[in-house]
Amino acid sequence: MRAGPRRTAMVLGVVGAMLGLAATMMSLRDAQPTGPAGAPRLGPGRCGGVSAKLVPSCGAWWGMYSRTDPATWDHGRAITDVEAQVGRRFDIVHRYHDFSNAGSNGAFPDAYQQRQMREGRIMFFAWETRIFSSGTVLTWRDVHSGRYDATIDAVAERIRAAGVPVFLGFDHEPEDEPAKGSDADFVRAWRHVHDRFTAAGVGNAVWVWTVMGWSGHYHRYAGLYPGDRYVDWVAWDPYNFHACTGNPTWKSPSETIGPFYRWLDEHGIGAGKPRMLAEFGTNFDAGDPRAKRRWFEQFPAALRAHPKVKAAIYFNSPGVTRTTSTCDMTMNHDAAALAGFAAAGRDSYLRQPRKGR
Repeated sequence: MRAGPRRTAMVLGVVGAMLGLAATMMSLRDAQPTGPAGAPRLGPGRCGGVSAKLVPSCGAWWGMYSRTDPATWDHGRAITDVEAQVGRRFDIVHRYHDFSNAGSNGAFPDAYQQRQMREGRIMFFAWETRIFSSGTVLTWRDVHSGRYDATIDAVAERIRAAGVPVFLGFDHEPEDEPAKGSDADFVRAWRHVHDRFTAAGVGNAVWVWTVMGWSGHYHRYAGLYPGDRYVDWVAWDPYNFHACTGNPTWKSPSETIGPFYRWLDEHGIGAGKPRMLAEFGTNFDAGDPRAKRRWFEQFPAALRAHPKVKAAIYFNSPGVTRTTSTCDMTMNHDAAALAGFAAAGRDSYLRQPRKGR
């Protein structure tokens, strides 16, 4: 879901040792025997393991993008304040970064993210080919031509130096980026970035291909897919916009998740790969004040019904919508919604059995 000159309003370092997250990842394995690549060998029904590509052995990760208060620009508090409200730590923290290779926008992981990783969270860096501060949009052709290789290599080195697995996405929702180039240019740019990371010895980047998952773009997704060797997770962004977009239709969690999930099954894109809701969200129903709470309470069951989804990240921001008397996409806009979201986070399906939780 897009926000204004894309995510300028939500944007916001060299990496130190991330020993806290490394210890957390070991606790995920929970002293289980591992194979040559360090991935756990789990018996039937065993929970608490995680693969080298960050796939939990059962259940799903619970994640959060939360916009930063512009009065403080404290990106850490953007997450910890919500964690205090819901009574748990998120497994994944989602942040958006640009190609400036400078400051908190482009020189990531930043100090806030370093701390979040030390405290046991997994980072998901959504990397966009634009410059947030100026609104400049870069082209995929320039990326795959090598024009920005210095930036790519600098980010690759910081990711490699982190020494722990992180999720990394390149230009999420590319079908909504006409100024950046053609679908073929996107694929070439993705592969170019991936290849440079590989050449730099970056083995801890877990690559997440994220699209909108909208039926109006189904005909384009095969041409936007970089290929199985370049993608580790397949992700999309389902929303129950309800009145926010002028459509009175209320969609349940399963009705938002299900259509693209089934389309992927039917068309074989990313077959066998774990799936992620890289962004998801819901509006409230002005005619039914408890509808949003019920929506959140129903969410874990919807994930169980779609077992290939192994991570779900709430997008706690208005995004492309405006907050009005009938539209608010944040999960904590009232006590009932917050209670429902907290209840979802307590569900065993979203409680990975990690130490320190």
